[in-house]
Amino acid sequence: MEDCLNIDNIGKYGVTVLYGYMKKTMMAANKIRQLVSKNKRRYKEDGFDLDLTYIYPNIIAMGFPAESMEGVYRNNINDVVRFLDQRHKDHYRVYNLCTERSYDPTKFHKRVVCYPFEDHNPPRLELIKPFCEDLDDWLRKDRNNIAAIHCKAGKGRTGVMICAYLLHRNLFTDYNQALLHYGQTRTRDEKGVTIPSQRRYVWYYGYLIERRLQYKPVTLLLTGIEFIKVPMYNGGTCSPMFDVYQLKVKVYSSRVYEDLKKGQESVFMGIESSVPLCGDIRVVFHNKPRMKGKEKMFQFWFNTFFVNVDGPTNGTKTLCAGEMCVSEQSRTLYMALLKDDLDKANKDKSHKLFSPNFQVKLHFKTPDPEPKNGTELIPNNVTGLTTSLSILTVPSAIGPGYSRSPTFDNIPRHPPPSSSSTMDQAHSLSELTLKDPMYRLHDHKNTGSDSGSPAGSNERLTDPLSENDQDDNLSDTDTDDEWDGLETTLV
Repeated sequence: MEDCLNIDNIGKYGVTVLYGYMKKTMMAANKIRQLVSKNKRRYKEDGFDLDLTYIYPNIIAMGFPAESMEGVYRNNINDVVRFLDQRHKDHYRVYNLCTERSYDPTKFHKRVVCYPFEDHNPPRLELIKPFCEDLDDWLRKDRNNIAAIHCKAGKGRTGVMICAYLLHRNLFTDYNQALLHYGQTRTRDEKGVTIPSQRRYVWYYGYLIERRLQYKPVTLLLTGIEFIKVPMYNGGTCSPMFDVYQLKVKVYSSRVYEDLKKGQESVFMGIESSVPLCGDIRVVFHNKPRMKGKEKMFQFWFNTFFVNVDGPTNGTKTLCAGEMCVSEQSRTLYMALLKDDLDKANKDKSHKLFSPNFQVKLHFKTPDPEPKNGTELIPNNVTGLTTSLSILTVPSAIGPGYSRSPTFDNIPRHPPPSSSSTMDQAHSLSELTLKDPMYRLHDHKNTGSDSGSPAGSNERLTDPLSENDQDDNLSDTDTDDEWDGLETTLV
């Protein structure tokens, strides 16, 4: 004790105490980071420990680059800048998908682009193609260029946009394989994009590419929503009501449907005056029993362009609304969603609230045609019911003098991965990565570890991720906020 109190030893004693405190603090911070990262792979090389993964050698998925206290348990922005400057100096661009937060773009030498959409929701469909073209343009400018893409957790929203780009470049022709590749490279349990509505929008974009369609909003009339099997909230039944949103605007709110019977096979919730819907639509269902507050049951997003025609129209296949030809007659359309297609309901793995056979079926019709010039009949307000559709670009384009990448029809097509076997497909992707100058950026080690290093393009593909295996714990904070700040901007 006397030695410790001796003035000559106070300095050494203080350093020892400080070192021990810092060591404990760092250990605690690392544990917190692991908890926040959950199932995501981290980059742990060259002295870095970041929530960051190479999906391809030139495409990075990462968590939000945070400051202050948040930087202790998320990616610290200074560490991310140091990493990018050290590994990809003057050749990186950061893509921020968050609506809820931002940072000083000068930290990244003003190479930050924003394509924002809400946490736990899909992007507006018009946002996907400009993002893919912007990313494609950047990566093609220089073979050493890389893109670091993030939302808050760097998983769901980030995965949607990365998977859309993999389809855009025809690196995958099947949306499930694109989602699987992302899940395998970004996470340890293959659960990357797990929210049904987000996965649906990846499928939408792949559908447009597969059939070489250009998107334009389609107007449909919602005539009612049907439950197949009644949810079991109030002693085996429920009192449902629903709200319909077109972007931020609530366009319809139903009454509460009471007196549903336990075990009832179906219930149809009709709409007396059909509700016109166009583009991206959100439907939210609540349970509201008498004398009690309402609780959210589930929600889902869809786009009217992709609503199915009721039955084959040409004897061979069913067309979506966006592929329909102009008709002299109004048509009946529908969209059926299974339990695993519904956000939140898909997490009921024990079937306590929803039967495994639960379905939601939306009923539509096209607007009635009206005469034009006294003879020709065309549907009124149906701007998208034609096969010669044009792309609706996002307002306020990227910036003055900024050039777009090719449209769908002019995208350079790589040979699609072989579908003969999963092993063949993995080899095809590996060869594509090595042969295409766009992806042959560095001679990285294919470790296949949890380090988050650039081994993603060579990882073996397995069977597509089942929706039933989706993660019960969502990585981002669940919010009910509406859309905000959807325009594309260049910082």
